Amino acid sequence: MKKIALLVAILPTMLLADVVILKSGGRVSGRIVQRSATSVEVDVGAGTVTLALDRVERIEESRSSLDDYYDRAGRLGPKDLDGWLELGRWASSKSLSAQAGEAYHRVVAIDAANAEANLALGNVQVGGQWVSEEESYRARGYVQYEGEWMTPAQRDALVSSRRAQTDADLRQVEADARARDAEAEAQAAQAEADSAEDADGIPLWWGAWGPGPGSWPGKPAGSRPPATLPARSGR
Repeated sequence: MKKIALLVAILPTMLLADVVILKSGGRVSGRIVQRSATSVEVDVGAGTVTLALDRVERIEESRSSLDDYYDRAGRLGPKDLDGWLELGRWASSKSLSAQAGEAYHRVVAIDAANAEANLALGNVQVGGQWVSEEESYRARGYVQYEGEWMTPAQRDALVSSRRAQTDADLRQVEADARARDAEAEAQAAQAEADSAEDADGIPLWWGAWGPGPGSWPGKPAGSRPPATLPARSGR
């Protein structure tokens, strides 16, 4: 559905075109070129769209610019240079780009040096010959890399720069990983040292009885009985 809506949005306005109205409320304008028991095919200028009839509410047929184009093209002979050139201009004025291209290709098939048709097709001159834009770049030694035309030296420099950046990124990742490992080892060693220090400061009996009472029994821990004083003399 989105594809059909997009096609409808980008189509040129074609007065008196065939219109296929969909049950969803959308519509496709163009020239009906074929029907079957289950579908209808519509030429919309830039290509054809096939619609299932179970999605179609109704079809309103009338004449469109596409009909005019095909009628005019049918009256031209294969060698009628002026006729195809004029038809190319007319199709361009009606925003029928695909049909204009078809007419201009007919012109260059008759006269390969025709400047108007070549320019309309996007061709350029290289060494006095009309060639496509792609052929012109290749003739000048350019190569296509990631959708852009550039010299082989530019491509190689770009590839080398990206490879160097990738290597640098990889080295940074490895360095970060080593730093994290070293930090983890240092933290583990510090934790072990702190544990050992705590253990050295605890009395041996702590682990058996815990803190316990301050005396055993009822006397200060580690106290001794008082010494017996000698009896006083009667003198």
